[in-house]
Amino acid sequence: MKRIVILSVAALVLGSLAFAQTTPDPAIQKAREDTVVVFDLGRTFGYLMGIEKDAKVAALSTTQLKRLYDIMVAIKATKRVEPKQAETWLETIEDGILTPAQLMAVDKLAAAAAATRTGTPGAGTGTGTGKATTDTGTSSLQAYVAGGEFNPITDATKTMGTDFKAFFDYVAKKLGK
Repeated sequence: MKRIVILSVAALVLGSLAFAQTTPDPAIQKAREDTVVVFDLGRTFGYLMGIEKDAKVAALSTTQLKRLYDIMVAIKATKRVEPKQAETWLETIEDGILTPAQLMAVDKLAAAAAATRTGTPGAGTGTGTGKATTDTGTSSLQAYVAGGEFNPITDATKTMGTDFKAFFDYVAKKLGK
């Protein structure tokens, strides 16, 4: 009888721990929803690198590269990327810089990447190493919620950050900067 009680208590404790770990913090969940556009913007630079390598899509012109470079310099200088600013930058890229064919190519790459990501919305936000984070970028979201620095786009420990740096370096070289 003691054994059953001990096992029952252990099961209850473990069950409550499992529940606590799977119940999302409402503040983190809201931050995840609010910052989707920041992560979308960040992933866009990796997709732009992809279309530059694709011979089927027209390469980015020097004028386009200059405009993208200016946006990337502004992103690099930003300690805390707010969703409104990310949305403005993303709209500028989508509506003012890319051609319809280039935008379609970026959208196809984005759709393919989204299909390979698993989990909740916001998953696959580019947390490469997984150190003290989940694949949804929880530690950067905690910094966002706390009002601290939040620029996952330039975080070199994440896939998104390395993709951004690779595209930035590529553009800088193409422009002779």
